[in-house]
Amino acid sequence: MAKKSKLMRFNMFFRKYMTVWVFAAIFFGFAFGYYTKINLSFLVIPLVFVMIYVMIVPTRFSLFVKVFRSPKELLLGLLNILVVAPIIAFATSYLLLADHNLVAGFTLAGAVPPGGMNAAWTGLLGGNVPLAIVLQALTLIISVVQVPYTLQLLVGTYVEIPVSLLMRSLSVLVFLPLTAGFLTRQTVIKTAGEEKIDEVRPLFPVLSGMAALGVVFVAASLQASRIISNPSIISSAFVVAVIYYTLLFFTGTAISRAANLNYENSIPVIYGGATKNLSIAIALAIAAFPHSNVVLAVIACFMVQMPMASVFFRIVPKILKKENVSLIA
Repeated sequence: MAKKSKLMRFNMFFRKYMTVWVFAAIFFGFAFGYYTKINLSFLVIPLVFVMIYVMIVPTRFSLFVKVFRSPKELLLGLLNILVVAPIIAFATSYLLLADHNLVAGFTLAGAVPPGGMNAAWTGLLGGNVPLAIVLQALTLIISVVQVPYTLQLLVGTYVEIPVSLLMRSLSVLVFLPLTAGFLTRQTVIKTAGEEKIDEVRPLFPVLSGMAALGVVFVAASLQASRIISNPSIISSAFVVAVIYYTLLFFTGTAISRAANLNYENSIPVIYGGATKNLSIAIALAIAAFPHSNVVLAVIACFMVQMPMASVFFRIVPKILKKENVSLIA
């Protein structure tokens, strides 16, 4: 009991200062990348794996099955991720920026599927993690068709998504952590009982959050040189990105409330639309738009996405009126 109490206090401490940890990860990652020039990209896959894996271990398989029995939440999540997010990205950037390449970059950032961050934030906020994972898997598959035609429709540009990139993302973000998580869960239950998992349950979302911060640190270090080389473009795109993500979070929250979703199901719907897999977006931008400003818009979104997610980490539960806000604020 004393151990569980300590874990709960640590859990609450970590959540309370989540915004601070995010900004610190970006600042130190940026400084590390700028001054050392060390490429830490090899850490991204292990960190993303851990981020998802530790959220699977405490989750019963029956909860994943239950997701498909509630199509309303799935459909609203898909709508927010695949339709609402790219439209808001396009409209915001089109109205505020004159550079068509930046508009294309914002639209691309809004069109790609969510990454492991959705599961990490959902876990930290006490939301429906299985729904977040299912939305992640479905949108990754759909994105092969959805992303190219969304860009063609909104900005008049067609971008082909390599199948190898999709399969690699599915493996790292879904299949491998799911399999490893369920195997670990079954092993622990057989050897020590499910009460052992319950004993350390408060630790799982914190570990996922720490892995997410690691991803942010690495990503910031990798983009430091590009940001320094293009300060004026990045700064204007940065302002637009702040407006874009603010609209995303409020729109996602409004959709959830209008549909009368409960708190647990609202979180992955909201964060699914607002925490996209920008690694995929950067890879596509570099491959399809070499020597253009498209990638700079995606980088601006990267700089803003996690800080805004951490700010709304405190705001969204209050808007949704979660009963026990003290656990997450």
